[in-house]
Amino acid sequence: MGRQGTAHERRRQETRERLVTSARTLFAEQGYPGTGTEAIARAAGVSRATFYLHFRSKAELVTDIMHTIEPEIIAAYRTLDELVGADVDDVVAWLEEHAEFWRAYSVDFAAIQQALAHEPAVADEWFGMLRRAAKAMDNVRARFGEERSRALAHVLITMMALDRTYYFLLLRGHDEFYGEVQRALAENWLALLNAPPEQR
Repeated sequence: MGRQGTAHERRRQETRERLVTSARTLFAEQGYPGTGTEAIARAAGVSRATFYLHFRSKAELVTDIMHTIEPEIIAAYRTLDELVGADVDDVVAWLEEHAEFWRAYSVDFAAIQQALAHEPAVADEWFGMLRRAAKAMDNVRARFGEERSRALAHVLITMMALDRTYYFLLLRGHDEFYGEVQRALAENWLALLNAPPEQR
């Protein structure tokens, strides 16, 4: 019984992974809005009913992709949080690494960004992920003392600025001022990392 259960779980996981892989391919070719659940199921070699055994909707599949990359996003922001006392070049170097991460997951980020405009549940979950990443920045938040909600607000709007900027810079190809934009983002983060609370 245990061995059969394990084989069943393995097949179930393989089917789920095929669905996600097929969705990523179709999102890259057709975009999120142009890809339906039936096309994802067909590309994965399963029925539409099988798709719904694994995901309630296309939005849930994108949320699953988001959860897969979330640990790396939070780890990146923890690394940034450790740059208290750094200079602008240190933060630019962090941004370059983060830009590489966006490039490596460009298909996923593009699908997520498209889904944000169409799926309230995806937008809510993305904002939730940003909140979790912001809460992981203990050093920055500690600089605000008792004003934790103020700290969270500052970190969140700076994260959202980076998020939107990278969408246009890296996914939409508006990179004619790439170096200047990276430096401006670094200066924004540096203001949070280094400025004493009374100067914020």
